[in-house]
This record gives sequence, structure tokens and C-alpha cells, in this order.
Amino acid sequence: MIRNVIRTACLIFVAFVSASCGSGEGGGTGSTAIYPRFAYVANYNDGTISIYTVNASTGQLRHSGYVVTKTQPRSVAVDPTGKFVYAANSGTDSISVYTINQATGALTAASSAITGTAPVSVAVDPAGKFVYAANSGSNSISVYSINQTTGALTAGTAVSAGTTPVSVVVGPSGKFVYVANSGSNSISVYTINQTTGALTGGTSVSAGTNPRSITVDPSGKYVYAASFTSYVIPVYAIDQATGALTAAGMVSAGNGPVQIAVSSGTVAVTYKPKFAFAANYGSDSISVYAINQSTGTLTAGTAAAAATGPYSIAVDPSGKCAYVANRASATVSVYTIDQASGTLTAGTAVATGLEPRSVTTDPSGRFAYVANYGSDTISVYTIDQTSGALAAETAVAAGTNPVSVAVDPSGRFLYAANYGSYTVSVYTIDQTSGALTAGTAVAAGTNPVSISVDPSGRFVYAANYNSNTISVYTINQATGALVAGTLVAAGTTPFSVTVDPSGKYAYAANYGSDTVSVYAIDQTTGALTAGMAVASGKQPRSVAVDPSGRFAYAVNYFSNSVSLYAINQTTGALALGAATVSTASSPISLAISGAVQ
Repeated sequence: MIRNVIRTACLIFVAFVSASCGSGEGGGTGSTAIYPRFAYVANYNDGTISIYTVNASTGQLRHSGYVVTKTQPRSVAVDPTGKFVYAANSGTDSISVYTINQATGALTAASSAITGTAPVSVAVDPAGKFVYAANSGSNSISVYSINQTTGALTAGTAVSAGTTPVSVVVGPSGKFVYVANSGSNSISVYTINQTTGALTGGTSVSAGTNPRSITVDPSGKYVYAASFTSYVIPVYAIDQATGALTAAGMVSAGNGPVQIAVSSGTVAVTYKPKFAFAANYGSDSISVYAINQSTGTLTAGTAAAAATGPYSIAVDPSGKCAYVANRASATVSVYTIDQASGTLTAGTAVATGLEPRSVTTDPSGRFAYVANYGSDTISVYTIDQTSGALAAETAVAAGTNPVSVAVDPSGRFLYAANYGSYTVSVYTIDQTSGALTAGTAVAAGTNPVSISVDPSGRFVYAANYNSNTISVYTINQATGALVAGTLVAAGTTPFSVTVDPSGKYAYAANYGSDTVSVYAIDQTTGALTAGMAVASGKQPRSVAVDPSGRFAYAVNYFSNSVSLYAINQTTGALALGAATVSTASSPISLAISGAVQ
């Protein structure tokens, strides 16, 4: 199985060289631009290495030749100087060394070195002094020093790895090596002797099921593993002194992740809140607010008209469109969002089933789903990628009175809370059409009214309106099936549950007790530990967290207001803001848009 998967993968490694750019007329200090010149691909079935030139402006590859190896190459690596290419040859248990023609990128065979059995991955350290090869057949890592003139390899002492090592990487500091062991579901950690390149083994860590590759981020702070049959990406923090790995979370992936790449930059990614939208059930309108990115405070903008009985609002992942499920008119309203003001411009509404009470979009922004309370169905729509318009597809059966729907972050599964049958329906999503295929429903508490998936895609939470509880489920990453965990108490008649963007905290709006419950999430099991609940306005119906994870908002149905809370980043505790803002009559649902900056 390992060999079959690896043989279908072609890994591209690009050599980067420097070019000096003059400062223009009059001389002065020049600057250095780094751009890609050549790319090389190991073709296992053909026994060749393809050679490409790279257009520095567009990134386009132009085929410029190949070399025949007849050695079943599985991986290629380029040394940091851009002078040598190293190919791990699974068929001949060797590493081939090639010199690069600096004008054309052509490869000339220079030498070779013996490895362990079936090498499938090769890596060069950032200083260009050492080479490492993962030998999947002999469960070892070969170690070599590089002749700086010829590129030739001199073997050092190989070290043991886990079972079936399939990926080896060197951290950007040049101090540590990490190896993914597919057969033993682990990552081996090694320290590099800076003089000889020799490896000293440290403590291994578990890495999901069948890790196929690992990547160190450019800062050298984190390691990511693609775990093939557990459908997840484990994340680890690197101890900067020892190289040891500490589990730092996990996120779901698509079907069979085998490779991960991380981009670099000079500014960290931050999420900024932009707008908040409240669906006002009693006034058939949508309130629009701008969010102060520093304080979280809301400033009212121009409200938009809705159809009759707006019950749920969702914003697509791009933040360009909003969708509103209108309970009384059995429609979904479509709006485009002005990116400067948040103003909503109505498009063409589409029909739903009876009494639509929840609308959501998938993470790719290609599909939308609506829970039809009165017809016991889930409506499926495709989203026009230019206009945001909805086109209806085939609806599917749900349990009795589906009232809330949510899609997992990988876009593979959809879950529906069925108010009347006390169940949660499970569906797999067709990645091409968005169509739903039903799985086995699971029991919930009494009258589940809201459902939420945590951002790692491992846990599901349902608020049970008439049993005053939150149901906890873990997601089977292969099938999407749910396994029930321990119920936790909420306030009186919880109407909404949501998880913050970090996946560390959950919040429930308790309609009957005028409170918001606070929970810490166990990162291994998804279990909830209750913290201190906080007061809200009268009859909170929905709670939402902004994309930065710093602010939470609750819409209060009876007091026609939005409560603002600051989130303690260490504990998840909520601190009520100094003032609430007014809405129109009977706000029932809240959605927040944001931007990556």
C-alpha cells in the first residue's frame, strides 16, 4: 500500500539563485532579487527526472529535457547553492548526484551513493553540507556529507527510524531532522551534529494514522504532518533548544492527505472583523453593523429589507455574499455585501422547502444548504462564483423538523439538528456537485435546536432546547459518523451553540435564563468543561464569535439588542461590554464577516 501511493506522487523541487539588480543610472548600492530558475520532477514509473525552466514572472514551467535514470526515483532535492541535484532511487537503493548547468538547468550525472533499502525521500540541510535519505525498506535514515566542489556524497553512520519512514525534512535552522514513519504512525526527531552531520535521536511523537509527509514551517517553529488514513493534519510546536515536538492541535483534511506546503511572508496572518448582520424576525429586516477592529463595538449602518420571517443568516467564506432563510415565505434571500460599508444589495431569492430555519454555506463557498423545518428536508444549492446567486439542486430527507445545519471545515460532511426527532442527521458531501448522501443519524437531547462543528473538524456540538444540555460528538474522519460523548449542562432552553475560531472554547445562548454559557474544550476528546456563565439581554437566541476570536456577540430576541463581550484569550471567559446596541424587532440570528490581513 505504501509503495502504491508513493509511486503516483511526483515531487517538484525548485532551485533558487540570486541575481543582482543595479540601482539605475549613477551607480549606488544594488539590491538582490531571488527568483526560481529550474524545476526537477522525479518520475517513478518512467525512471526519469524531468527538467523545467521557470518563468520568473508567471511561475510557468517549460519542459527543457530529462535524464534517464532507470532507478525508480521517488524524490529529488536541490542543494541551497543551486549547483547539485540529489535523487533517491528506490529501485537501486542509491542516491544519484547530478550537477546543474547554470545556463540551461540540464543535469549531468556525477556520482552516486549507496543507501539503505528502498529510499523514498531525500533532503539537504540549509547550509548545503549534509544529505539525508529515508529508507522505507530498512527503517533507517542514511547520512552523508557533501563535497562542496563536486557534490559527491560521503556516507556517515545511518540511524534507525520508525517503521516504514517515507519522508525526511531538515528544519530551517539546520539543527534538527524530522522523519515521518508511515508504518509506526510516528515522527522521529533527531539533532544534527553541526560538524559531521551525524544524527542523534530524540523522543518520537505519534502522528495520526499513516503519516506520509511532514513539513517544517519557514520560521522553524512548527511541524505539520499529512496523515493519510486518519484524514487529519497534526500540528506540533518545536522546542527551539532541543528540537523536541509538542502536540499543538489537529485539523481535519480531505480524503487521504499526502503532502503539505507552507508559504512564508514578512507579516503574520491576522483575522479582522468587519461587519455583523442580524436577522430581525419581527420586522422582516437585516440590521447591518460595522465592527471596530480594536474594541469590537458595533456601529449601525443601513438596514436591508428581508422577505417574511427572516430566521437565519449566513455569510459565505469570502465575505462577499449573505444568505437569509425566510421561515414564513419559504425562500432564501441572496445579498451582495459592500466591502466598504457592509451595505446589503438584494439579489434574486430562491424557493426552499417549508419553514426554512437555517442556512449555511460550505467552506469552499460553492454550495449552500437550508434546513426545512416544515418539510423534513435539506435543500441543496450551488453558488454562482461571480454573482453569489443560488441554483437549486435535489433536496434530501432529514429527520423530523430539521432546524439547524452545519458543514465541517474540510467540506466533506454536513450535520443537521432535528428538533422533532431528537436526532442529528449525518451526510457526506459530493465534492463536485454538493449533493448529500445520508449516513446514520445519532441521538441527541430533547429538541436539539442548534448545531456547530469545531474549526479542527473533529467535534460536533448540539444545543438541546428542552433538556437544557449540550450534546458532544466526535467525528469519524473517514466516514463523518458521530460518536456521542458526555452531555453537559447548559442554562435554561439553550437556543444556540458556537465554537470560537481557535477551537478552545464554546458558547451557548440560553433563551430561558438570559445568559451565555462558557465552556473550555478538551483538545483531545472534545469534552466541555463549564466556566462562568454571563448575563445577556432578554431571551438571547444566537451567539457568534468574530474571526479574530477576541469578541463574542449575542442577539437578544425580546430586548431587541446585541450584547458585546470581550473574550479572555487564556480562559475563554466573557466580559460584558459597557453598552449594547439596538436592533429592529425580534433579532433571531447573527452572522459576522471578517478579512485576512
